[in-house]
Amino acid sequence: MENLGNSKEMRYVFPGFDGEFVVKPKLDLRVLFIEPTTRCNLKCEVCFKQHWMDQEGEMEWELFEKILKDATKFPRLETIVFGGIGEPTLHPRISEMVERASKMGFKTYITTNGLFFNISKLLELVEKGLTGFYFSVDYMPTSETPLQHVSAGLVLERIKYIANWREKMKLGKPFIGVQVVVTKYNYKDLPGLARVLKNHGVDEIVISNLIPVHHSLRDAIVYDGSVNMEPVVEELEKLASRGVRLRLSLFSLKTERRCLFDEARATIVRWDGEVSPCYRFLHSYREYVFGREKQVNHYSFGNVKNKDLDEIWVSREYTRFRFVTRNYYYPSCTDCWLRESCDFVRSSDADCWANQPSCGDCLWARNLIQCPIPV
Repeated sequence: MENLGNSKEMRYVFPGFDGEFVVKPKLDLRVLFIEPTTRCNLKCEVCFKQHWMDQEGEMEWELFEKILKDATKFPRLETIVFGGIGEPTLHPRISEMVERASKMGFKTYITTNGLFFNISKLLELVEKGLTGFYFSVDYMPTSETPLQHVSAGLVLERIKYIANWREKMKLGKPFIGVQVVVTKYNYKDLPGLARVLKNHGVDEIVISNLIPVHHSLRDAIVYDGSVNMEPVVEELEKLASRGVRLRLSLFSLKTERRCLFDEARATIVRWDGEVSPCYRFLHSYREYVFGREKQVNHYSFGNVKNKDLDEIWVSREYTRFRFVTRNYYYPSCTDCWLRESCDFVRSSDADCWANQPSCGDCLWARNLIQCPIPV
């Protein structure tokens, strides 16, 4: 890191193939994800949580206050999302967390399965200042599948009640988003589910694909060419022009790579203070990339218990990572002809371009998986 003259501007020099890149880090964080807890009231077979060895825990209040203090140093930071791998409403002080962040002027969102809190508790979050919800609904209430993990009927009732309450109160909030994970068991029902969600007052539907986290789930994906998704996509796109925002993943592997998490200038702080660049590196688990087993290991650029968040954000290591991902200076492992024999693709630790950690096999970057990033 160098100091330019008398200014406080920093710069890093990174080597390139034919020269050097000069990168000037900025305090341009816009979206801060906070993982309040890794505990959950459900045991969903499709969730990372059922197949990892990570320690469970919940964020201490002192740590949360430290994060909020650090957050004030980012002039462009507007949004805090309470999410992660766990059910945020299980944190005993989640209502206070929402209230505290909202009173500081941040837009606040929460990702939830919608089952632990009843209607009155969900509305209490709104009264505390919550900007919006992202609920999880993958199936129609009448569906019976081996992967059904949420009581869709009950969640839909709560969504409709909140939408009606919002209209009655004329508050303009909360925003209501729904995340849907597509599998071979529900893809035919997606247009019908989207119509139901629209009629229930949902503002946005985020349709993402499944990342198999257990070998038994490898054949449940629809983006491997085994399913014709064109008719489904056509129906969904018609709905998107009728008053509901639709964020639709791709259903086949394409050449283009875009890290929407990085483009949104987002980061995530784990329950124990570790700062990870995205959901993918938040915990350690196995995933199956088009049937090929891969070990994804947690990666942190620092802990806010020991360093301030702004110091971590502009550190050389984190700045280089963002530069690499934003400009896609990493190999495309997913469609590399050596992927079946290369040792690098066995884990996320490093790749053949010397990146640590590696995004070369990231399905989020291929727009097959989507995060609940408020837009």
